Amino acid sequence: MKKYLRKHLVWITLIMLGLLLFLQVRWILYSVSFQERVFRNSVDLALDKTIASLNNDQMVCNAMRECMGCDTVQTDNHLLSHRIWNQIHSTIDAELAAFDIDLDYEIFITKNQRDTLRNGPLRLVVGKGTCYTQSLRELLQTSGYELAVNFPDKTRFLLNRAGVMVFASVILILLIFFSIFQMVRLYREEVRLSENIRELINNITHEFKTPITSISLASNLIRKGKSSDNPEKQREYGDLIFRENLKLQRQVETLLNMAAMEREDFEYDRKPESLSAMVNDAMESVKLLLEDKQGSITLQLDEKDDTVMADRHHLTNVFVNLLTNSLKYSGRQPDMQIRSVVMKNEIVVEFTDNGIGIPTKYQKYIFDKYFRVPTGDVHDNKGFGIGLSYVKSVVTAHHGKVTVSSEPGKGSIFTVVLPLAVNRDE
Repeated sequence: MKKYLRKHLVWITLIMLGLLLFLQVRWILYSVSFQERVFRNSVDLALDKTIASLNNDQMVCNAMRECMGCDTVQTDNHLLSHRIWNQIHSTIDAELAAFDIDLDYEIFITKNQRDTLRNGPLRLVVGKGTCYTQSLRELLQTSGYELAVNFPDKTRFLLNRAGVMVFASVILILLIFFSIFQMVRLYREEVRLSENIRELINNITHEFKTPITSISLASNLIRKGKSSDNPEKQREYGDLIFRENLKLQRQVETLLNMAAMEREDFEYDRKPESLSAMVNDAMESVKLLLEDKQGSITLQLDEKDDTVMADRHHLTNVFVNLLTNSLKYSGRQPDMQIRSVVMKNEIVVEFTDNGIGIPTKYQKYIFDKYFRVPTGDVHDNKGFGIGLSYVKSVVTAHHGKVTVSSEPGKGSIFTVVLPLAVNRDE
């Protein structure tokens, strides 16, 4: 898919997910509001029927109307008498049950918005809409009195009514957030991987082209007999072909190693091996490159038992890769140190160099496959960008970890931590 089409598709998908998220939030708010309206209408109807039922109860009507002729204190006492109070409670219970409302509630008979039971002002409560009121004018034949009902657990009741819908909506919103996050992350990784692969193809082309050209030129000169009378020239051409062929073999082997490790059926040939011996083997492999750079390596290896369960070939290649990288990016006369420390359960190996260092913003990517630290238009150091990825894969497969600490212009420290053989049943 073309880059601009992929980018537009991602943005369209993100917009659609954002719209879906907006609609879902609106739906939750509407659902809660709808449940509130249904609850209020149900309570209003229940209170209306309650007043109608009490109005049809002649005994209650007479008892409540008789107290209207008394003074204020007696009126309040009569209205709140045990008999009238119980009758109001039972009637309200019956009417609320008809609307499937089973909640604890508080009832007040108020006069001019004052609570005749507790003598506390209800103006604030009624103003906030937490009370539901119904006038007692028809029942008492006088104005000013109201029946007020308050539901302390109304919010929990409404959430329970819309619980499944709200819960499902919240889960869906979280999934949408997660999907958006994952999509952005995967898109960025795909873009970075695509750029790295394109860089890898360019590097492979250049890396293979140089030795192939050299081999072709030398073999063509030999084939034409240009040096048939000069054995020294023939030997020079033969050495050139041999060196360039070895370079090609190493490059192909690197690619094949990475491809092999990506197969699920790949298995390491782990055996008890001395880490010091593998480090020394790695140093021997980079000896010529070290001499060519006129560099030096200082060894500080712990003399304790450093046996690890390892595939000697691949773990030695890990150390070779780390040393080669330090030499390639030395930027000046290489000065390297290799230090190992044997601890109780593991061994720590540090590879320190005085190279050009790695900018902080790139350090979290250097172990990614095909990633190479950008160098602008300068391409002095060729490579496939899979060396450090190979290092991490091998070390992780050996139940260890590899980290980097670097400062531009001051060098880098690569730390490899591996478990000792005595601590694993392999």
